[in-house]
Amino acid sequence: MTFIPVNGVQALMGHPHGDSLLLLDAFVSQIRNGQSTDLRGIYIPEILAARVVQQPIGNNEFVSPRQNVVTQFELASRVESTGLLAHNYLAGESFSLLKEGQKFYLIYGDGQVQTFVVTEILRYQALEPTNPWSEFRDLENGDFLTASAVFSKVYDKPGRVIFQTCITIGSNISWGRLFVIAEPYSQNHYTEIE
Repeated sequence: MTFIPVNGVQALMGHPHGDSLLLLDAFVSQIRNGQSTDLRGIYIPEILAARVVQQPIGNNEFVSPRQNVVTQFELASRVESTGLLAHNYLAGESFSLLKEGQKFYLIYGDGQVQTFVVTEILRYQALEPTNPWSEFRDLENGDFLTASAVFSKVYDKPGRVIFQTCITIGSNISWGRLFVIAEPYSQNHYTEIE
């Protein structure tokens, strides 16, 4: 059975003069480790620059408790997508600022930078907020889905990048789940958001 982690890095704001490329270059230099297969960082211009850490082996519920750190979701990697988890009171707070059409960058250990664009945003209410196997209600159409159905719909598409965090309602910081879905960027298919 597949579960959806219960989660929610503080945003590093962009350069006040809008010089995002210099910030991106500097961030890439800071996080390089020479390993081409290591996802090391996420950079969203004007919103977030965060390191990426891996989940400990066998602990698919782990989400980093540190600011400016996003956790790569191991179960998503198994289906050849990239899941990025963060608590909604840390980096996940920045996930809700993403809009369809917005570009961002994944940075690898050898300094390689891949560009992606947000294509879809999904929101679900967790019927049992602290249970990773909770059933969910789609906030757009009211449909009810199992955790496995949500996982398949969101993660089971090779090449995708998915940001996941919790949605807070009132004092319940795990009330729902936000999924921001992105695809590899192609200038022929997308218009950049300013």
